[in-house]
Amino acid sequence: MNKDNAVKSSNGLWNTILLGAAAFLLVLAVVSAPEPAFQATLQALKLWWNIVFPSLLPFLVLVEILIAYGWAHGVGVLLDPMMKKIFKLPGTGGWVLITGMTAGFPAGAQAAAGMHKQGELRAVDAGRLAALAHFCNPMTILVVIGTGLLHKPEAGYLLLIVHWISGLLAAWTFSLFSKSPSAEAGKKGAPFVNDRMNEWAKRPILRRAASAALDAHRRDGRSFGKLLGESVTRSVQTLMMTGGFILFFAVLTRVLTGQLIPQLPSYLVPGILEAHLAAQSISSSAFQAGALQLAVLSAALAWTGISAHLQSLSLMREAGLSWRYFMAKRFLHSILAFVITLAIWKPVSTLSAGIVPAFRTEPIDHADTEQFFNFWSGLPSFLQVQGMICLLLIAAFWLCSRLIGRDPR
Repeated sequence: MNKDNAVKSSNGLWNTILLGAAAFLLVLAVVSAPEPAFQATLQALKLWWNIVFPSLLPFLVLVEILIAYGWAHGVGVLLDPMMKKIFKLPGTGGWVLITGMTAGFPAGAQAAAGMHKQGELRAVDAGRLAALAHFCNPMTILVVIGTGLLHKPEAGYLLLIVHWISGLLAAWTFSLFSKSPSAEAGKKGAPFVNDRMNEWAKRPILRRAASAALDAHRRDGRSFGKLLGESVTRSVQTLMMTGGFILFFAVLTRVLTGQLIPQLPSYLVPGILEAHLAAQSISSSAFQAGALQLAVLSAALAWTGISAHLQSLSLMREAGLSWRYFMAKRFLHSILAFVITLAIWKPVSTLSAGIVPAFRTEPIDHADTEQFFNFWSGLPSFLQVQGMICLLLIAAFWLCSRLIGRDPR
């Protein structure tokens, strides 16, 4: 015991020294060149306020309300066979998956953390769900990247489809090595499903979903006013944390690319650290082939950057999400996105020749990339599109669940 304590103390000391030294060097770099650091902070602030905040705030608030009113449990009943047999997770995780695919990170992690806090998911299942539901916001891919940066909406749709498919394939691959389909999680996390399974099996599936939602809402017990206030407060706190991560990594990216390792490709450091900055850098860089540029951009969106990783991990710290598991899932997602993009490039480019001119073989002036879309101006239309995507995903996954549910295995 004493030896273990000594090892932990030694590791903690070295971590403190290394992190402190890194922070000190970063401060020196910023002080030595304050103008680039200020510009990087200003860019990151515009990015957060014009894109991240308006695109995530409504969904984060709605997710909190829908979980409290039992929608997550109702959708979980509809998607129960798919989640259990394909991803080996509790059926209620279907709503967390749809939330992540529709709203993007860190909404999926916040939904999983909320269900774990209510006792509906075990810690291990909540962590796996957070890793499964870690996607980029579809509106960012379609509007900001496809239309704004690449100037071709077709490229945005291709990136989004590859992003979703590769993420689901990565989650399914990891589920192959899972020990069990989390049957214990269902007993602990959703007792209303297990205790009445025999009785409910005779009811229509829509009635079962409605009953599950009603039960969950009764257990929550909060009035709408209290629920709305707590949802807004928690969502704003999450977005403030997200903004802090984006600002910090924007400054770190500028310091690394401008002073410490300028010889590396301009898109490499942003690709590792922050997804939005990576998309901006990759779309304005020179590539020998359009397929390679699209594949690199797809891989960067699947990786999402260390900034996004820390956002989800910080929300899941109480549930104990494994850092190694999460990073391995992101790495596999990135590789699959890169490979799938290259594999489908030729057939897709023949069907839609409009994608090809979106890519450049020479660098462009970075001054053109200073402009950011402002989601505030088109927020109602963006919410309508996200709502339609959410309903389509629920319908598609429900159809898959019905087909899978007929399989007796």
